[in-house]
Amino acid sequence: MAPEAREVVVVGGGPAGSAAATFLRQRGHDVLLFDEARFPRDKVCGEGVSPEAWRLLAAMGAAGDVRALHPHPLRGMELTSPDGTRFRGLYRGIPEAGFAARRRDLDACLLAAARRAGVEVREGTRATGLLRDGGGVSGVVVSDGGGPVAVAARLVVAADGRRSMVARELGLLREHPRLRKWAVRGYWSGIEGLGEHGEMHVIAGAYCGIAPLGAAVANVTFVVDRAEMHASGGDLEGFYRATLARWPRVRERLARAVLTEEPRAIGPLALEARRVSVPGAALVGDAAGFYDPFTGEGVTLALRGAEILAEVADGWLRGAGDLGEYDRQRDAATRDKFRLNRLLQRVVAWPALANAVAARLSRRPDLADRLVGIAGDFVPARTALGAGFVWDLLRS
Repeated sequence: MAPEAREVVVVGGGPAGSAAATFLRQRGHDVLLFDEARFPRDKVCGEGVSPEAWRLLAAMGAAGDVRALHPHPLRGMELTSPDGTRFRGLYRGIPEAGFAARRRDLDACLLAAARRAGVEVREGTRATGLLRDGGGVSGVVVSDGGGPVAVAARLVVAADGRRSMVARELGLLREHPRLRKWAVRGYWSGIEGLGEHGEMHVIAGAYCGIAPLGAAVANVTFVVDRAEMHASGGDLEGFYRATLARWPRVRERLARAVLTEEPRAIGPLALEARRVSVPGAALVGDAAGFYDPFTGEGVTLALRGAEILAEVADGWLRGAGDLGEYDRQRDAATRDKFRLNRLLQRVVAWPALANAVAARLSRRPDLADRLVGIAGDFVPARTALGAGFVWDLLRS
């Protein structure tokens, strides 16, 4: 029996997959999306979304549904350094704030938008292998619990996350050789002092983020080195509670709060992709590499990557252009932000430096706003990498 034949197959229905599928369908392409889960489903994430996401959500027809979730607005970020110094940067000069929303709800909205756009979605269906044709990819093998089924496609979009079957079978994705961090997330209610800003609390080599999901409800996620995870000894909740106590301000805020769900962990976080396209296939979202997003832009990056891919793939599917252009455009759009993230990771690793930078930014709210604007994806990241910004920071 001949395999089912489609123009585009998307593997994964998270933000990157739903957005890529939607944008390609909007351009008139036949798109079939598979996801092994059934939605709504949970996803470990800090759940803060930068302001730039609203443009992309509107473009895919999902903004209204996301607003209906009544996501908590985030108008900036506050950082607390190891010695307790705090500074806050605000998102200024933009039409809308960022927001925080549970991924189980957000992702379900985006997948619904893909369906409305005309994408065929098959949940509970896992991609198990690739079809090859000469030197390229020509489709996928999937299973919905029965026997394997072959689905031929002109383009396979790998949006199946950090453990991407597609990326790994192509030999494109590997763990970062040095950065081996894990994240542990929990949900709390009854937290005092939440506002319309995200929080980041830094200690030596680790940090804890608080994303308000309501007036007294928040996602509290910390990131630590993998070696520290061995201390959990199989008791993740005990490890989670004990580790949170390392941040004095966080410990105080949670003293009368209630952990409402069992914590979940994910890691190692940092992954590298050698490239993000090969003949017949492209990687998007976490499948295209994941660098611990200290600045909290993971969802926006997934949506923007999907937009870039759709622009390039549309021309390629119509017989014009080179799919490899996606590699070049994605690199141009992300390299400065990734460099900034690496710089911030180095600052976090040195408490004295983190304290000094926090002290300077607390005295220079204009610089704090600029740094937070970069995190919010509406100020170009390259402005933080030039000598001018560094000089302004050091002479404060």
